[in-house]
Amino acid sequence: MALWGTTATSATNKPKFLTDDPNSPYDKTKVYANNSGWAVRAGSAATGNGNTSATPEILVAIGGLAGTTTGTGLAHPTISNIRWVLGRTSDGAAAVTHGTSDNITLEVTFDEQVKYVAGTAGTMTLTASAGGNLTATVTHIDGTALTDGLTGNTVRLTATSAAAANVTVADDAACVDWDLVDALGANDALSGADATTITAAVKTASSLGTCVVS
Repeated sequence: MALWGTTATSATNKPKFLTDDPNSPYDKTKVYANNSGWAVRAGSAATGNGNTSATPEILVAIGGLAGTTTGTGLAHPTISNIRWVLGRTSDGAAAVTHGTSDNITLEVTFDEQVKYVAGTAGTMTLTASAGGNLTATVTHIDGTALTDGLTGNTVRLTATSAAAANVTVADDAACVDWDLVDALGANDALSGADATTITAAVKTASSLGTCVVS
């Protein structure tokens, strides 16, 4: 089996030795493709350097990996991971409590960096067991609050729970009005299901369960 991939629409290209563990220094959400290869986000634990403005460390050198257009390299950024941040239950975390603003948080990670262009913050609908479905709104990229021109590979969304509403992400959930573009080249708009929807395959690969609301 190849140790990494280069298929433009694949969600599983990242080096296989990376983990899906937010506590690991080699958490896959901190790795993305640029035109030098597979890079570790500057300032993350695996680099040994807390400077977020440092040059990203290259794990696997592959010239032109990310590409600069939708027809070169990995083309447009592809969604490769989704994770509950607040309310994640697969690791036994406590249930989310009702009545707190923005008490449900999840993050969507791409295999390349995206760029925010000021406009609509962008939303995704979460399926609730009761109380009506919820709207999660984009608030951050790589932990920084949205601002025009912000770049990164992990987009954070937040929502507020409804009464007795255990929450899931539907298969092929659409990412609506995301004012995100490819951070490289001509800043092409994201297009195609692999860049704009949460597919069942990505959910399965991410072990995404139900966010339990008490």
